Amino acid sequence: MPKKTADYDAIVIGAGFSGIRSLWELGQLGQTVKCFDAASDVGGTWYWNRYPGSRTDGEAWVYILNFAPELMEEWDFHERYPSQEEIQRYLSRVVDRYDLRKHIEFGTRIASASYSDSENIWTITTANGLSTTCRYFLSATGALSIPRDPTFAGLKSYTGEWYQASNWPVHKVDFHGKRIAIVGTGSTGVHLIPKLAPVAKELTVFQRTPNYVLPGRNYIIDEYQAVDIKNNHDATWELAKMNLAGNACKPSGRTVKGVGDADKIRQIFDYGWERGIFNFQMETFDDIFMDPESNEQTAEYIRQKIRAIVQDPEKAELLCPKYPFGAKRPPSGHFYYETFNRPNVKLVDISRDDIELYEKGIRISSGAENEFDMIIFALGFDTGTGALNEMEIRGSQGRSLREYWTERLGTFAGVLVSGFPNMFIVCGPHMIAGTQPVMLEIAVNWIGKTIRHMEKNNLAKINVTEKAVDAWSCHIDEVWNSVLISKPAEENRSWYVGTNIPGKPAKIMFYFGGVQNWKSWLDNEIDTAWTSMEFTPLAVTDKVGETPLGQDTSAGGIFVTAEILESAVMPMQSDEAGMSPAEKFNLGSAVCARYINWAVKEMHDRRLAVKQDYRAHWWKALQEFVKSESGRALIQQSPYTKDELDQLTSKLGVEGEAIASIGPELVRMLTGQTNPLFHLLKDDLLFRMYLSDEGARPNRYVADYTKILTSQKRDLRILEVGAGTGGTTFQVLQACSPYGESFCSEYMYTDISNGFFKTGQTTLKKWERLLTFKTLNVENDVAKQGFEGHAYDLIIAANVVHATRSLTKSLGTIHQLLKSGGVLGLVELTRLTPYFNIAFGSLSGWWLGVDEGRTESPLQSAEQWNEQLRKTGFSGVELAAYDLPEPERHSALLLSTALAVDSTTTNGPTPPVV
Repeated sequence: MPKKTADYDAIVIGAGFSGIRSLWELGQLGQTVKCFDAASDVGGTWYWNRYPGSRTDGEAWVYILNFAPELMEEWDFHERYPSQEEIQRYLSRVVDRYDLRKHIEFGTRIASASYSDSENIWTITTANGLSTTCRYFLSATGALSIPRDPTFAGLKSYTGEWYQASNWPVHKVDFHGKRIAIVGTGSTGVHLIPKLAPVAKELTVFQRTPNYVLPGRNYIIDEYQAVDIKNNHDATWELAKMNLAGNACKPSGRTVKGVGDADKIRQIFDYGWERGIFNFQMETFDDIFMDPESNEQTAEYIRQKIRAIVQDPEKAELLCPKYPFGAKRPPSGHFYYETFNRPNVKLVDISRDDIELYEKGIRISSGAENEFDMIIFALGFDTGTGALNEMEIRGSQGRSLREYWTERLGTFAGVLVSGFPNMFIVCGPHMIAGTQPVMLEIAVNWIGKTIRHMEKNNLAKINVTEKAVDAWSCHIDEVWNSVLISKPAEENRSWYVGTNIPGKPAKIMFYFGGVQNWKSWLDNEIDTAWTSMEFTPLAVTDKVGETPLGQDTSAGGIFVTAEILESAVMPMQSDEAGMSPAEKFNLGSAVCARYINWAVKEMHDRRLAVKQDYRAHWWKALQEFVKSESGRALIQQSPYTKDELDQLTSKLGVEGEAIASIGPELVRMLTGQTNPLFHLLKDDLLFRMYLSDEGARPNRYVADYTKILTSQKRDLRILEVGAGTGGTTFQVLQACSPYGESFCSEYMYTDISNGFFKTGQTTLKKWERLLTFKTLNVENDVAKQGFEGHAYDLIIAANVVHATRSLTKSLGTIHQLLKSGGVLGLVELTRLTPYFNIAFGSLSGWWLGVDEGRTESPLQSAEQWNEQLRKTGFSGVELAAYDLPEPERHSALLLSTALAVDSTTTNGPTPPVV
């Protein structure tokens, strides 16, 4: 039996810094690649951590991608420590500049990855159960991407607003005049507290362990400094690579004991304090983390600063850490300690207390109760192994990564794990604890050289030896145990060792031996021809050999590619609203989620009965949505009030108009008190919905394809199935016949009911002489409806086939109408969104597939449509052009050719040869 062919050469999980850098590297190697990310846009942890005040602790000149010189030339950061918003814009600019977005499938969470020893491929499976295969599996999920969830007792009973800082909602949160609690004083809490104090009525900070917060000394980068940064970029980057933690700082060459004089020591500390966080740590004294006395002098200097800044002696003392400096990562503060001088800011010490929530706020175990309008949890992350353990990863012989790491956290230099062939980790456990982009460049460069070596030498797989893993892991442990902060880190719940997560065994997650020492382990492998690795030769069938699904270069006998169609430039309503398509999609989804949540709650609270017809299926789907992980996340991100919803929907164009019209009517629709078509057909809303951003581009693609086809082949007969109010027809005619001129021999406009024709004849009056209107039900015998079999060269079916009782029957009927070699242009959903559910779930046609075992959107991927098409006499999906721009591939134009009818049988079309 021949080996299975992988869908892609490589799959990357994560679209943050690590994923983007990996995509570029793989592209340079000529690899076919796919990337998945659970977010709806690029950014990784910077997408989710959008809380007020969120910004990097790394300086702008090193917190960058550095794979091409133009990256620095074409971008200017505006602050020393870029904000979350600026990082998001920067990464979006990079993926668009290098056309990487087309490789990324957003809104997709990966559940598992498993390796096949017999096939030498990885199977990556999404949370929705869809699988994709590859040879190289790159986990670029990051070291700080899995938030620690609040597990406090009583959380469900709390009736106010609550938020998780590491999963902040997209919509704007109103803090003005509210009593706010912040639980946690790590880096996130340190950023949030100064930001919210000026607008809150009261701000109460719950602190278990104080941090040594160092001043960031942030400032605006003006045009003159921007020039200086660019002129010195290469030298700055080299300096960062030589630094222990990847910061552009030089070692001081002195020690506390070597200086000796107390005044001089304080003067040096003062210099570092004024320059900012990393300058204080890296450029004052070189023995701070090695010598206990030097460390204590450093710690006492910071404590004296705290006491000098915070005017209330009791507060100041609570804010003074008593453990060694560096045992927990020191955050960068921006007027953090100064904030505690405000009269509306309260500090609650919970070092000896547990907390629980009750309906009005927070209760501590010593008995005190505090009422709050809002609670924000800033609890940090499950670092290092968290993101990888979140997935079920199984390597050779079914070995579980999670179980393997339970026994011992073993890697080779943080990039490979023994027993998990061809799996490369990008910025995960055992990397340097420091400025990640600097290490990222080194790691991905090494991974790229390794893959290039494998491709050049026809090697199927790489597996690092257990001996090499043992050597590296022992080295990591030795380095960690040699620094004085190792034991205090474990005792004080530092994420360096994972003890910030209750129940997680203490294991050092990061390397503290410096960038150059870590890099030397990787360089040695290249210099010695990867002697610590075991390679297996490549069989011919291991390589990706077939054109990926939907990427053929012809359909209907003419040259066309997805890239040609997706390059269409068309105005988007998101542009008019001044937001990106990703932002507009996210806001629309959040608004829909809130309306759905309200409707479900009202139905339950009022004990209303759902009308027992197709709406029972809709009701079930709505309930499942509000209980789902994705549904809950969207609801949490959505506005709380009707006024806020109205403000948002007013910015969302036609989709917003549809949501505002349908959303408040959901309960009446469910109970049969109003007709959904009344709301959809009023003011030509349905027609305008088909021309709006949602699904507009695939309609444009079928129009452009028709234009290409009719320009090369004359006298074609075209039939449109389910033309409805003419949204798709309008796009086709506008493209092919801008002045009303003839472009084909026949254009047949059909729908199940002639009730739609009146609207179509009105909106398409310009082309009335070119159109023939006729009713057609693709689930009935076409001959009895007056249609000639195998007579059409092109059939366009936009968002209609899924609304039939049987896909097999409806696609089979369309095949009967097409000539052999004729093309089906199918515009259909490839994923379900809250907007489609709220807009069309109220219609009976949405649920016709229930008897066939389908609900809502029948098929959730081009791969599933491909399977259905092949069953019914078509070639499968030859071309799939998605509704770019991203963030969500939820609709596509799928092109497929009708295969010849086998005249020797009575069983219909000849099955395709696979």
